[in-house]
Amino acid sequence: MVFSPLLVAALLPIAARAANDWTKPCFGECDWDINSGSGSGTVRLVGSQTGVSDLTNAAGWEILDCDPTTEDQDIRVVCYDADMGCDHLNQNGAEGTLVRLPTSCGSMPFAVVTRQWVHQDQSIPASKRSLIKRGTDATVKGISLATDFAAVDPDVNGNVTLFLQGSSLPGVGGNFTVTPPAAGANAKRGLFSWIGDTLKSLSDFNKTISDSSPLDFQKDVPLFEKSFDCPQNGAVPAFSGSAKVDLNGKVKGQVSYGVAAAGTIIPPHLDEFGLFVGLDTDVTGTLGLDATVTGSISSGKIPLFETGIPGLDFPKILSIGPTFSVNAEATAALDANINMDVDLTYSIKGAKLFFPPNSNPSGTFTPGDSNLKLSVSPNVTSHGQVAAHLIPTLAFGVDVLASKATISLDVDASAGLDLSLAAVAKASAATDGKSAGASFGGCVDVTTGLDVRAGADASLLGLFDKSTSVSLFKKTFDLFKKCFGDSPARRAYTGRSARAELLAKRQSVACPANALSAAVSIASQAISGKR
Repeated sequence: MVFSPLLVAALLPIAARAANDWTKPCFGECDWDINSGSGSGTVRLVGSQTGVSDLTNAAGWEILDCDPTTEDQDIRVVCYDADMGCDHLNQNGAEGTLVRLPTSCGSMPFAVVTRQWVHQDQSIPASKRSLIKRGTDATVKGISLATDFAAVDPDVNGNVTLFLQGSSLPGVGGNFTVTPPAAGANAKRGLFSWIGDTLKSLSDFNKTISDSSPLDFQKDVPLFEKSFDCPQNGAVPAFSGSAKVDLNGKVKGQVSYGVAAAGTIIPPHLDEFGLFVGLDTDVTGTLGLDATVTGSISSGKIPLFETGIPGLDFPKILSIGPTFSVNAEATAALDANINMDVDLTYSIKGAKLFFPPNSNPSGTFTPGDSNLKLSVSPNVTSHGQVAAHLIPTLAFGVDVLASKATISLDVDASAGLDLSLAAVAKASAATDGKSAGASFGGCVDVTTGLDVRAGADASLLGLFDKSTSVSLFKKTFDLFKKCFGDSPARRAYTGRSARAELLAKRQSVACPANALSAAVSIASQAISGKR
């Protein structure tokens, strides 16, 4: 990419002033900023002297008629002070020139002039006629504005380069604290570095600013529930069987984000793009399983909650619309009477995640204390597997230069049970009914896990596509693992992969072929997260 020589001057540090200075005209370069209670940001456009101009009071123009809510439209303007630079618009003809607009005109900050003429309506309100400087040609002009930047021929006035940064935190993204790269052979590499350095600069504000968007969800939801009237089967009397999986989930925390982009608006092309997400949150839940039938259970992904998060909008250039949602999912394959309650508890603190990734994520991802209660039928040979997922998701809908994609960040908190039991001859339960005693042999493995992954659902101007998926953090924690009973029974433990293949062949839940005795406890304990 070749940068205009004017870029060198345009890229001087501007931290000492507001990005968008309404007192100075945009001749060849222009800044525009947003700063509201829901975010802040700056976009800088740089082109040739004939490629970028101004239709605001700073350049001597007074707009007489313009709809503030419309994009493409015809407006009436008059030059009230030629000495301020009205003629700048016509250096190479007005057509094809990108212009800055005042906030009272149009729903976007910039538009392209597609036509200019002497308007048939030459009326000027008295309040505005008094502003016209003596000696200034007060001919009222008509100007057609359009926002189809792809329709502009860059051969007429050259490319118009853009640099953009934004943050969900007010007051953070309003100035370029990291200077964009200068022209040269390494300009492309410099853009990549600028994106990374800008996102890092935006992320560092999280240390002192707490205006992040809240994440708050709590719900007790049944993931799967099915009951059967099981008929008598030989010596097994008729009974009512059921399978129920529920999850009491809670997500509470704060999220902030930042964005940086570089490319050209004329023609529309993105050279580099990056998204930063800052996350502090606690994900907790209790998985409950109660089953007296055999077979496989799959709830599918169940949406539990969705809400919008304040977005960023640089009209017709880039907008980001984030949402926070929570999904849950459970699977199980069973052949014993099982009752289980297990907590999944994670704390994510100071997490800094980048997409596309340009550095390793930072922050701490730690499990919390958990309670485990597990009861199963004694005197059975059983191979069982249970998994449940609580998945908070941050989805960022990105619309940049008319190209759209959604970047998603999934925080998948899970709990799982792997059970391999062998019937033990002459087994008997303890007299208190709470301990299995010698009636069990085999192994129990209860795990929890956290998988943080980012991906996109569509291509974004060739920078990444829907196949882009990166793992930002993944770890499985052994919550409880115990083998018990005599040696032959312990050796019956087949391992996770072997059992997963076996369980995949199971049919959906149904009445058991043999009697399942009442479940008795094999684990009931609190487990420290500092394991």
